[in-house]
Amino acid sequence: MAGIFAALPVVAGEASSPSKVNAMLCETEAQAISLASELSAGKTEPIAVNVVNKAAGSEVCGRFIGYAVVEVEKTKNQSGALFMLAGLRFAEDGRLGWTASWITPFDGLSVARGI
Repeated sequence: MAGIFAALPVVAGEASSPSKVNAMLCETEAQAISLASELSAGKTEPIAVNVVNKAAGSEVCGRFIGYAVVEVEKTKNQSGALFMLAGLRFAEDGRLGWTASWITPFDGLSVARGI
């Protein structure tokens, strides 16, 4: 265990170079989660983006193409749904864009408990 914890600062300190990104990104985590929720409900990408943008009153989500580095990765539980979030920092203008993926809910009924 000590070896794993000793290696963490080295891994965390590594700076990765920007790579080409072609992704649906939003301005905030909440907007990215809303977009992922709409997509998981079966809406097409253009309709889901339109729903989120209308709710925000401006264009907050869209397709972004450029060079970026993943700056933040985390999971978030919202209303019982689990989302994987990533914050990408763009090399061109330094802006941070968010993307989220909905994770299929855990089916606890098929797992034996207490054994």
